[in-house]
Amino acid sequence: MSVLFYDRFATAFSLAFHIIFASIGIALPAIIAIAEYNYIKRKDIYYRALANRLSIALAILFAIGTASGTLVAIDLLALWPKFMSLVGEVAILPLFTEVFAFFGESILLGTYLYLRDRIKSDTIRFLLISGVAFFAASSGVLITMINAFMNTPVGFNIDAYLQSNTIEAVNPLAAFDTPSTPIEEFHVISTAYLSGSIIFLAYFAFMLNKNRMDKIKKQYYIRGVKIAFGVAFISLILAVISGVLSIEMLYHLQPEKYAAFELDIYSQADAPEVIFGYYNAATNSIKDAIIIPGLQSILANGSVSAVVPGLDQFPKDTWPPLFVHDLFDAMVIIGFTLASIYILALLLIVLKKISIDSKAMMYISIISAALVVSLLEMGWVAAEVGRQPWIIYNVMTVNQAANYSSSVIPIAIAIVVIYAILLPFTIYILKRVFSSRPIEKYIGEYR
Repeated sequence: MSVLFYDRFATAFSLAFHIIFASIGIALPAIIAIAEYNYIKRKDIYYRALANRLSIALAILFAIGTASGTLVAIDLLALWPKFMSLVGEVAILPLFTEVFAFFGESILLGTYLYLRDRIKSDTIRFLLISGVAFFAASSGVLITMINAFMNTPVGFNIDAYLQSNTIEAVNPLAAFDTPSTPIEEFHVISTAYLSGSIIFLAYFAFMLNKNRMDKIKKQYYIRGVKIAFGVAFISLILAVISGVLSIEMLYHLQPEKYAAFELDIYSQADAPEVIFGYYNAATNSIKDAIIIPGLQSILANGSVSAVVPGLDQFPKDTWPPLFVHDLFDAMVIIGFTLASIYILALLLIVLKKISIDSKAMMYISIISAALVVSLLEMGWVAAEVGRQPWIIYNVMTVNQAANYSSSVIPIAIAIVVIYAILLPFTIYILKRVFSSRPIEKYIGEYR
């Protein structure tokens, strides 16, 4: 196997795990903040217990997420040095600013954890954890700016770089607001809240059914289900909206990726919607697909006569791998399935056909968690592979950015091994910590 394989595999493996830690790290402070707010409004000790107990998980996940983020940074520096060199000269400010967001999150989280039982004001507790939630989301926003730069690079003379490999006319502030930045930020944060909240919803719903005969535990987990379900439902609506806007953005800013997602080989009016299937280069045709005539033109431009971009506009050696089309279709189907499940669940709860502590709700939550994790991973793969062969669109290819020294192979293997251990280790630690801090202990302290 080539060194490039190790570069690619280690990065893909590490980011596939890190994106889960990041999503949970963004959603969990918001869930705790809502629990604190509910305690202020209702003086319900179960909400206070929920906030305090979840803050233990937040501390552990913050530490592991920090280690994971550091490992990703090592990954990028060691395996993709030319990419990081260009980013360092042109688009480093979002990464530099993210350090301050990290410090803000660290300071407020440390203060909240250390002083929470010493602070008499419930409002100050709420403000502290809300600050943690704000800085956690801010970190996600700032990191996303680098990905937006990779998709729509600005801030330097690209023509000069392509012609002579020189970096000129640098505007470092431009990296904060590339053409794709606002929509990418909207989509990343909404899907992070969605993924993290549904994962916790599945946990709360499972534990609720497991402990349904225990009055204290039942009341505790019911409150967790209510909060996580509310966050998940709101973020689901926002994720659907941001997903639609993201496709519209690709249509205008990355037509090559859009064409690959839609399997548009040729630019054409009256473009059909192609569902699954594959492109057979030998016969120059689409095989085994469901074809809906004219629908894509209508969805893209509101008119059946609208022309949609095709891959024929671009050199064949810059076409993304066309399996991203199937990934995209799978994402759309999973997304609509998830939305349908939640709308149905909400209707059934409102109509009192099911309750939030029912087994039906538990199954809905667990299935939704499996769907949302699949959706999260598919979305990341489709977004990154859909930009191939570019690591920075129309500026630098993945092959140009890679480190080909054989010395990186042990680093790549070590990164994979660490991440393979990290997730089960995290689950084990959380389980041990929670089992040593029973819910009854917290409820007894607040009575």
